[in-house]
Amino acid sequence: MRVYLTLDFRNDPARRRPWREFWEDGLWLLCEAEAMGFDGVLVQEHFFQPDGYGPSITAFLTLLAERTRRVRIGSYLHILPLHHPARLAQECAVLDHLSEGRLDVTVGLGHSLAEYRAFGVDPRRRPSRMEEGLQLLRLAWTEHPFSFRGAHYAVDNLEVRPEPLQQPHPPLWVGVTSAAAAERAGRHGTHLAAASTEPEVYRAYRDGLASGGHDPAAARVSGTLTLTATREDPERVWQRNRRLYFDRWDFYRRIREELGDPALAVAASRNGETSREAAPSPETYRGNELIGEPAVLLAALEPLARDLGWTDFVLNGPASGIDWRGEGHASVKLFAEQVLPVLKGWTP
Repeated sequence: MRVYLTLDFRNDPARRRPWREFWEDGLWLLCEAEAMGFDGVLVQEHFFQPDGYGPSITAFLTLLAERTRRVRIGSYLHILPLHHPARLAQECAVLDHLSEGRLDVTVGLGHSLAEYRAFGVDPRRRPSRMEEGLQLLRLAWTEHPFSFRGAHYAVDNLEVRPEPLQQPHPPLWVGVTSAAAAERAGRHGTHLAAASTEPEVYRAYRDGLASGGHDPAAARVSGTLTLTATREDPERVWQRNRRLYFDRWDFYRRIREELGDPALAVAASRNGETSREAAPSPETYRGNELIGEPAVLLAALEPLARDLGWTDFVLNGPASGIDWRGEGHASVKLFAEQVLPVLKGWTP
């Protein structure tokens, strides 16, 4: 199993730090992950958020390409319907060369109504723009020149250079939270980056692979969880950082409720039921944060990795606002020392 680390770069307006100082702490921890033995580091994307969440994947990946030598770098994820696929293909090809072939590309639908409105894109067209975007990405990377005509994009005799260093193109992942998105990823023959532990999501992906005529043996499947490795009492860690954990998860609740998709639940289920409180508290999201000693984390990960067929795992690292050079680094280091070697020995 390959293991990646991702961080959310959110500079809270109530506790705002100088931007470069804040970014440098996160970039430092991602670079430290290389020395710790992680296989990859991933950068997230959002637009126009008050806390600056996810402002520029390309800028951060360019810096990571320069500051690392072995670890893979990648997006987690580009909101594909808000990018012109040909332009995104070109940017990624450049990054692939700058990183000497260490780039992974993950794309997804995104869930923020405000972001779609800001770009003048009808959110009801998210799935169809995604379908065309996946086709266009591959064409831009593999055919020189290429043409395409669809409902959203029309390209005639376009040549995207440079071509990627990795051939035929960098590993392409689709991030999903639902079965419909997973089926689409499988049908297009991409790898699956699942932000879900629901078995039906993984079944839908396998069904999509079959319907698209793709070899399941070539497919990679990643899962992601938010874990904190610690020797402390987990409840003490939770109480110290509960407001930061709330900020992390309630953002997703708000944007998904605005989008109006009831399938996109955020809070972890309790006794088989997902919390949908009108006024959530930090405790609403207690189940989303797995905090404990390495053995506890491994015990939680093993059945998921086995039953869901994970080939890769993405560690959603310390929340923004936690000292990434102090408490955050200590947690990731303990994970790398005690959990990472075990995960790397697992096979699907």
